[in-house]
Amino acid sequence: MRIRRKNCLSKIAFVIASTVLISVLLWGSGNRTEITQEVGSGPLNFVFPNRIVDSLFNRSNILSFDAQKCLSSINNIKITANYTLNSVLDKIKIIFQNGHIDAVDQTVDHLQNLNILQPVTKPGTEPLEVIVIPHSHNDPGWKKTYKKYFDDETTHILTNMVDKLYQYPDMTFIWVESCFLDRWWTNQTSETKEKFKKLVQSGRLEITSGMWVAPDEASPHYFALLDQMIEGHYWIKKNLGTVPESSLNFDQFGYSATMPYLAKKAGLKNVLIKRIHRGLKERFGRQQNLNFHWRQFWDSEGKDDIFSHIDTYEWMSISDSCGPDRSVCRGLDFLYMPDLPVPGSLAAKKPFRSDHASNMMAQNFYDFTKKLVEQFRLKAANYKYNVMMLPHGGDFRYKTTLEWDKQYKNLKVFMQYVNENKNLFNVHMRFGTLKDFFDEVDKQNQKYDLSFPVVSGDFYTYTESTEYWTGYFTTRQFDKRLGREVLEGLRAAELFTTIAVRDPNFKNVEMEKKILSMLESARKDLGVFQHHDAITGTSQAHVVVDYEQLLSSAFTTVQKVLSLVTEYLLASGDRSVDGKLLPALQRTEYNTLTKRVPIPVIAAGTKIVLVNSLTQSRREIVSLNVKVSNLIVLDPKGNEVKFDSVPLSDEITEITFEVTFPPISVLVYTLKQFENKNSKLPPEDLKQSKKVGISVDDYFCENDIMNVTFYKETGSPKLICYKSKNFCTEMKLDWRYYRGQGGAYTMMSLGMEAKAFTGSPSVKFVKGGNFCSVESQMQYFSFKVSLPLINSITGKALRVDIFSDLSRASGFVGDLAMRVETNIRSGDVFYVDSNGFQLMGRKFRDTLPFDGNVYPMSAMSMLEDDSMRLIVHSAQPHGVVSRTSGKIDFMLDRIALRPEMDLPEGVRDSKPTKTIFYVEFESAKEFEKSGSTETTLPSINSVYLNDIIQHPVYKFFSLDKLDTPNLSQSFLNQKVPCDIVIANVKNLVDNTSKPDGMSLTLFRRAISCNGNTKNNFCELYDPVKLGPGSLLKNKFSKVTEMSLSHLMPKHELSESDLITLEPMDIKTFHLQ
Repeated sequence: MRIRRKNCLSKIAFVIASTVLISVLLWGSGNRTEITQEVGSGPLNFVFPNRIVDSLFNRSNILSFDAQKCLSSINNIKITANYTLNSVLDKIKIIFQNGHIDAVDQTVDHLQNLNILQPVTKPGTEPLEVIVIPHSHNDPGWKKTYKKYFDDETTHILTNMVDKLYQYPDMTFIWVESCFLDRWWTNQTSETKEKFKKLVQSGRLEITSGMWVAPDEASPHYFALLDQMIEGHYWIKKNLGTVPESSLNFDQFGYSATMPYLAKKAGLKNVLIKRIHRGLKERFGRQQNLNFHWRQFWDSEGKDDIFSHIDTYEWMSISDSCGPDRSVCRGLDFLYMPDLPVPGSLAAKKPFRSDHASNMMAQNFYDFTKKLVEQFRLKAANYKYNVMMLPHGGDFRYKTTLEWDKQYKNLKVFMQYVNENKNLFNVHMRFGTLKDFFDEVDKQNQKYDLSFPVVSGDFYTYTESTEYWTGYFTTRQFDKRLGREVLEGLRAAELFTTIAVRDPNFKNVEMEKKILSMLESARKDLGVFQHHDAITGTSQAHVVVDYEQLLSSAFTTVQKVLSLVTEYLLASGDRSVDGKLLPALQRTEYNTLTKRVPIPVIAAGTKIVLVNSLTQSRREIVSLNVKVSNLIVLDPKGNEVKFDSVPLSDEITEITFEVTFPPISVLVYTLKQFENKNSKLPPEDLKQSKKVGISVDDYFCENDIMNVTFYKETGSPKLICYKSKNFCTEMKLDWRYYRGQGGAYTMMSLGMEAKAFTGSPSVKFVKGGNFCSVESQMQYFSFKVSLPLINSITGKALRVDIFSDLSRASGFVGDLAMRVETNIRSGDVFYVDSNGFQLMGRKFRDTLPFDGNVYPMSAMSMLEDDSMRLIVHSAQPHGVVSRTSGKIDFMLDRIALRPEMDLPEGVRDSKPTKTIFYVEFESAKEFEKSGSTETTLPSINSVYLNDIIQHPVYKFFSLDKLDTPNLSQSFLNQKVPCDIVIANVKNLVDNTSKPDGMSLTLFRRAISCNGNTKNNFCELYDPVKLGPGSLLKNKFSKVTEMSLSHLMPKHELSESDLITLEPMDIKTFHLQ
C-alpha cells in the first residue's frame, strides 16, 4: 500500500466511507437499539464530497488543549551515561559463515575470541583474591513442576545446607528464591529454623535477591515484578530478620532497565547479571567495563545508580565459572571425579583425570593447579580489580550429602595447596558469599581509586552462543494473557479487601482470615508465574499445564475475594456476607479461555455490580451477556439507560451501555424483564444518515472525537481522522506469518515472512448506538476492530480483539504477527516499553539478524515523526519489531518445533488465544518529539488510556436483593492526578498469620505534554501532595514510609501528613 499524508481541512477529496445502518429498532421506552450486521465484499472507491466536510468534523464536546507550563518534559531528560546499550549495539555487526552466525565487534576480533587471551597488569602486587561461592540454582518449574522440584530436589538441598554448614564451619552458601524457602520453612522444627537464622546472621548463608522468584525481566508488567518482590522481601524480613544487599541474576535471558531501579529503591546495593548479548560482553570485557554504574535515563545526577557486575561466559555451571576453557574449569566439579590426591603424595606426582566430561589428564597436581590458575587470571583480566568471583554450583546442585562432602573436601585440598604456594601462583582462595565479593571489590576500589563507567539502557536481546533468544517474548501467548488477567484481578481484590477489612464496622474475624489467606495463596501462585521459565513459556508441556492450573485457580480465587468484599461494602445493617454476588467471568477449564457468564434476568430485577479499581474516574462502554432479549437497564438512580443489543445465539444476547465511574468505586445497575414494545428509529434519524452521504463501498465508524474508514474487503482500517486535531492519517492492519526453525527460546526466522492467510476473509459490519465494529474471519484467526461511540479516552482509540488458534493452521511453524502500517516517517527507530514502566528506544539494525531486532513489549509501543505519533497499547506481552519505516509488527502466537536448552520437545501445545490491542494516533500538538533515540515519554492521554486497559472494570451479578442504601459509592478520599497510579497494594500477614496492615505503593509517571496540560481527558496538577494515610476512606493509626519492598523503614508519618512525588519516583508505605 502506498501511504500519503493528508490534511483534514484541505480541499482534496477524502477517501472515506461507511455503510447504511438498516433495520434499527428501539425496544422499550426508546432505550434499546438492536444491532444489525452486514457481511461485506467488493471494490473500494469512494470520494467524499467537499460539501459534507463540516458534518464530518463536528467539534462539539471535543476537549481541547491550552498552553500551560509542562509538569514534566522529554527535554528535562539529560542522558549522562558514558555508554548507552544502544550505542554499543551500533558497533556490533553479524556476518554469516558456513551457514552459521558469527558476531563481530567492529573494533575487535570475532567473538570466538570472547575471552582475554593474555593477563593484564593489575593495581598492586597482592595475590589475586579468589572467592569461591557455593550456590544452587532452583527453578520453580522447568522440566519438572514447582512442587515436583521441591519434593525431589530443593527440600533436600535446603535440609543438607543447614546440616553441612554446621559440619563445615568455614563453608558458605548463597540462596536466591523465597518461594522455596516458604515451602520448606513450614515443615521445619523450631530448632532447624533457629539454626537457619543463625547461619544467616553469621553471614555464612547469604540471601541474595530474596524475591519470590528470579523473575523474567522481558514480559512481566512492573505491577507483577513489584508484587513478587514485596512478597519475597517481606517474607525474608519477617521470618529471617535479614536484608538482602545484592541481586543475583544468573539465569534470566536478558535484563530490563526497570529491575535495577526497583532493586535500588528496595534498598539493594549491587546487582549481578550474566546472560547478555555476546558481542556486548566481548566489548565490555576487553575494555574492563564489566562493572559499571547502571543509571536510568531520567536520572541525570545518578541518585539511583546501582553498582553492577557482569559475570563472564555463558552458563552458570562450574564449567563456566573459572575461565574460558570449560574442559579445564570442569576440573573443579568434584562430584563426578575421584578425590584429589594429597599434595606431596606419590599419587599427586602422577597423572590423573582432570575433566569428568572427557579423558583429559593432568600430568600431576601442580600441572592441574597451574592450568586452573591460568583460567583464573584470564577471567580476572576482564575486570579492573584483583578480585575474582568463582561461583560453584548450577541447576539443583548440592542436593545430596555425597555432593556436599566431595565438593567441600576437594575444594579445601585445592585451595589449601594454592594458598600455601603463593610463590608459585600468587593467588589466595577462600569460601565466601556475594556480599564478601562486593565488599572486597569495594575495598580495592577505595584503595586504588578505581573508576567505573556509567551505563544506561537494557540488555536486550540476549544471545546464547550465536543464536538470538527472542522467540520467548511470544511463546505460549495463552499463558501470558492468563497471567495478566490474574494480575489485573489480584490488584483489584487487594485494594477492595483493604477498604473492606479496614472499615471500622468490619467485625468478622473469620472472614478476614479466610480472605487474607486466599489473597496470599493467589499472589504466591502469580509470583511463581513471573519466574524466568514460566511466563517465558520455556518449560516442558506438563509443567506448562501445572502453571495454567495454578493461574486458573488464582483467577477464580481473586474473583471470589473481590465478590465477597464488594458484597460487604454494599451491605447495610449487620453487613453479613453470604455469597450473593457472582462473578460475570469464569474459567471452566485450565486450558480454555476465560468466559463471560450468561446472566439470568428475573422479573424482580437482577443486580449488576460494577467495580472500578482505578484512582481516576472513567467513562466507557460496559458489555454483558444476558439470557433474555426483552429487558430494560436501570442506573443506580433508577433511570433507564440506553443500551445496544446483539444476539449471540437463540438464548444469549450481548448488551452494551455507557457508564461513568467515580474513582475507586462500586456501582449497582439493575436489569429487568419487560414486555416487548419495540419501535423504529424516528424518520429524521434515518434522514440524517442519508444526508451524511455515506457510501456502501466502504465501512465507516464515527464518534465525537474521530471517524474511521475501513476496507470492506479485508476489515482493516483505512483512514483515521481526528476532528479537532486537523489531521487524518492512513492506517492498515496486515497479518504476517514468520516462518521459523526455532524452539521455545528462539525464532530462527531470518526474517522470512509471508501473508498469514490466503483467500478472502469473511467481513461483517456491526453498528449500534454505543459502538461500531468490523469483524473479519480467516482460516485460523479472526479480528474485530471497534470504535466506542463515546466522548472519552477510550473513544480516542481503536480496539483490536484477535482470536487465534494455530492448532487449526495446517503446517504452521513460526510466528503469527499483526502489522500496523502507517505513513509515519519513523525510519529505523521505534519505542517499546520496559515492563510498562518506561519507554526504551529501539533501532532496527541491518548489521544484526532479523531476530536480533525483535524486542519485548509488556504494555505499549510507539512510532513517531515530527507531525504524528502512533501508540499501540497491549493487554499482554509480545515480541515487537519495526524493520520498515512506518510499520511495526506484533508477534501474536507461535508454534516452534525445535527442542532447545535440554527441553526434549518443541512448543506444539497451542491453544485458542485472545489478544487485545488499543491503537491511537496523536498529532504534533499532543506530544513532544523525542530528540533522542534512547527514550521518549507518553502523553498523559496515553498514560490514562493504558491505565484503563490494565485496570479493567469487574462485573458481578446477584439474583437476590442487595440490602444497600447506596448504589453508587467511591472510596477515594483525595483527588489523585492522572500521572500517579497505585503501583501495588497488598494486605500483609505477619509470621504468626495475623493481619499486619496494608502495603501501598505510589508511582508518578513522567509524561510528555509539549506545553499542553489543560483539558486532557484526565487531570494533571503540580505540585502533587498526597496523604498516604488518608488516601482511602479508611483510618490508619500508623503510617510508615518504607523502602520499596518493605526491607527497611524510612520514617513515620501522621495520618494527615502529605508527601510529594517527583516524576518517575516510586514510594511504598506501611499503613497499620
